[in-house]
Amino acid sequence: MTEGQLLLFNTIAQRQYPRLHVMAHTRYGKSLITALAILMRVSTFSEKWAIVAPSEKKARIIMGYVIDHIFDNEYFKAKFQIGKEESLERIRRERSKERVNFLHPDGTLGEVFIVSADSRNKQRAGEALIGFGASNVILDESSLIDDDIEAKIFRMLGDSMDNFYCEIGNPFRRNHFLKAWRNPKYQKMNFDRQWGLREGRLTPEFIDEVSKKPFYKILYENKFPEADAVDDKGWSALILDSELERVYVELQEFVGEKRLGLDIARGGGNYNVWVLRSMNQAKVLAKNHDDDLMSVVGTTIRLCKEHNIEWGNVFLDDTGVGGGVTDRMREQGFHVTPVTLGAKSQEEMKYANKRAQNYWRVKEWLNKGGKLNKEDDWIELLEIKYKADSRGAIQIMGKDEMRRNGIESPDVADALMLTFDRPWVLKVLTEDQLFERRMKQKLRRQIKGSYNMRMA
Repeated sequence: MTEGQLLLFNTIAQRQYPRLHVMAHTRYGKSLITALAILMRVSTFSEKWAIVAPSEKKARIIMGYVIDHIFDNEYFKAKFQIGKEESLERIRRERSKERVNFLHPDGTLGEVFIVSADSRNKQRAGEALIGFGASNVILDESSLIDDDIEAKIFRMLGDSMDNFYCEIGNPFRRNHFLKAWRNPKYQKMNFDRQWGLREGRLTPEFIDEVSKKPFYKILYENKFPEADAVDDKGWSALILDSELERVYVELQEFVGEKRLGLDIARGGGNYNVWVLRSMNQAKVLAKNHDDDLMSVVGTTIRLCKEHNIEWGNVFLDDTGVGGGVTDRMREQGFHVTPVTLGAKSQEEMKYANKRAQNYWRVKEWLNKGGKLNKEDDWIELLEIKYKADSRGAIQIMGKDEMRRNGIESPDVADALMLTFDRPWVLKVLTEDQLFERRMKQKLRRQIKGSYNMRMA
């Protein structure tokens, strides 16, 4: 094995990570290496492994390699369980088994089986998956499996707490395979053309020739295709991958007025998120699952003091539980700016509501030089989609539709979006105006301090 192949073999054979995402340039040998790692596991441990692929033919590729190498040594061969009417020679020759078992000394079995996830008949593919269960699942050519079928495949892990889920393939589609690539819970392995060149599997001459062929970036550079301009329902991505990569920076000095966006969790797996933004950049300050509104209020007050944020510059979604936070802040003498995202925008003919208005301002700010402190959470921006309504006004895909499409609540993106509810006002102040502004700020601090003393 080459260096990369050995790394892949060890990662699967030792199940080093519960979630694994693997991309490799075409003809790298990923199916063979995966088969060898599975063979090592099932002949050593009492485990069940499922190989799932977009078609039965593709699923048989890895299984074929497993069967081929059963006969490599006595360790594998002695444990391999042969059916009553089968022979080793016939199995080796035909390589057509859908399930192979390995009997261990304690009487338990190691097992490998294949399942087809043929998307040409989604209902039948879904029914075929019902009843199958395994604590270890390999998705070969994962990006060619439809999202709804992949969701059923994931359920094969069942109730096993000790499970392993591995997606392998080339990045043909921007579907669950891309989401897994972005998901920080997955360990990523990317054996692109640079690996092939370094290991002598590819030559510069071959790369130069094949670079002119279709799907070169997908098959050799392991690059996902850019977001389509419009999907089949008319939705477009607000921010593209290439645009997001371009605005990432390491934390710099915040320039100008500071604003704090607070998106409040509404149960489930949602987060409370606090995002700090100035004229030049934005950063995620904090996120948690705390459902205690007083605790949310306390965290907001603490972050404002730490980062010198004026109270009028705290923006939060006033819908639902957000209204409770607004009320409690006011009770304690802290003025915030509540935002009703479903309300009319300041430009009714251009934006369907405030949510659309504010998200479009996010897009324009990034295009004009706004930067994001490099953090994984910003990938939520890539899930925000827009289209024109019947009036021609811009609308953003709603939370319910996002949920139906398997998109989690974009809590971090929403917190950033809230800071755009009030546009920047750039003006030159006279000395008298500056003095008056400082006096008003001093008076507000005195009133606030007096109020806090009375509360104490």
